[in-house]
Amino acid sequence: MGLDTTYDCWNGPYSSFNRFRYSLGHQIGINLDDYIGYGDKGTKDLTSIDNELMPLFNHSDCDGRLTVKECKSIVKGLNNILKNYNDKIETDYNFKDNIIKFRDGCLNAISDKKMVHFG
Repeated sequence: MGLDTTYDCWNGPYSSFNRFRYSLGHQIGINLDDYIGYGDKGTKDLTSIDNELMPLFNHSDCDGRLTVKECKSIVKGLNNILKNYNDKIETDYNFKDNIIKFRDGCLNAISDKKMVHFG
């Protein structure tokens, strides 16, 4: 059992998707544990994050959808991470591949003018 999305953005365990978002946060200089909804002691509101990846950080990990507009924002954020990638930050072994896979799935959805569905 795990998270599967349309456009093959993500197919894998929920725990891996969670680690993926945490690693994205670290790449942009935030610790998601500091935010309500992530860490048990989070005190910051997610809406205070000013980054193109906000639609991904503020999204359910098990259902819902990403609009074309949200996908465009996420693509920009993922491209920025790839451009400025900090390899000193510890991540899962396939983190960069997952960034590319998620970005490419969003690009395909944008091209089709369709939403990415989580399920």
